[in-house]
Amino acid sequence: MNLQHAGEQSTVQSPRVNLSTTPETVGAADFKLVMRQVVSSVAVITSRVRNIRNGLTATAVCSLSSDPPMMLACVNSSASAEKIIAESGAFAINFLTEEQHRIARLFSTSKLSPDQRFAEGTWISRVTGAPILEDAVAALDCQVEDRIISGTHHVYIGRVLAVSSLDQHALLYRDGVFRKLAPAT
Repeated sequence: MNLQHAGEQSTVQSPRVNLSTTPETVGAADFKLVMRQVVSSVAVITSRVRNIRNGLTATAVCSLSSDPPMMLACVNSSASAEKIIAESGAFAINFLTEEQHRIARLFSTSKLSPDQRFAEGTWISRVTGAPILEDAVAALDCQVEDRIISGTHHVYIGRVLAVSSLDQHALLYRDGVFRKLAPAT
């Protein structure tokens, strides 16, 4: 793959990994290797049922529709928070700022108690009762509209009932590392 700016010649070559092209031969390791090269925003998906709250760090989150406002979030079926989302019928998506990488780590570390995960940051609630990080770059409070089980994950489709945002830089993730946005020159 040639990397070049408009009007410039480039000799910089990125190594290309040749992978299979037929679905029946693409393994999990090859798929993960490819997906590690994709830059994603970092979100903490949270939920609450009665007085129990939990959450997880996720990068498989995106907008689905603007009319009505809908979000899509993929949650591993083995995640402790998945059962809470399913039971409560609600979740919040909290997109993190560059400075909130510690929160991302807390919610991505297995075996931590919910109290340990929520120890950092100020958590509030809006319409659904799902925990919302008060100073997230963007937060969306969602009611579950549908849940699709696919492979190792549950794909949640949520109708957005409340939003908040700040003019901050978002935390990014690529190749196993949290990253910051830098201007292109």
